[in-house]
Amino acid sequence: MRRAAAAVVVLCAAALAACEGPSAPAEKIAANEAFRHALSGDVSGEYRPVAPVQIGEVGLDSVFIGQTAALEAWEQGRGGSAPVVVVLTTPGGRMSVGPLSYQITDDAVRFHGVGIKGLSVTLNARLDQGALATARRNLGDQTPVIEGTLSVGGRGAPVRLTPWTGD
Repeated sequence: MRRAAAAVVVLCAAALAACEGPSAPAEKIAANEAFRHALSGDVSGEYRPVAPVQIGEVGLDSVFIGQTAALEAWEQGRGGSAPVVVVLTTPGGRMSVGPLSYQITDDAVRFHGVGIKGLSVTLNARLDQGALATARRNLGDQTPVIEGTLSVGGRGAPVRLTPWTGD
């Protein structure tokens, strides 16, 4: 009787392993597609709105884009801090929203995450490399380098972001 029970346990374990095997790579591929970058230069830094952005009770504080090594580590599943973060202000304080997906290219920034209470946060914007080069040369310049739409909870607002060089 014990041998029969042991055989059933072994067969069940083998069946579960077979079921999990093929789906794991598909899940990994899907996750890798969610996080992508294709950059010819450095766009890392913190970007802040040129003018206040308010969507209901939520405001945009900043968008952070990490260095290429941080993006690569995240995309390869090696962990670390989220390489793309949208920071919002709420009546309860600041809220950092990490990515469920992002695509960062030489000319676009796309981000999707979920904040507290399940608020969907998306950024769909154009990145202007020429304006970024100008803004970096002219520290303190308020030239918008990222322009697009931020949506929070399904409500959107236009955004114009400039590199932040500190106080």
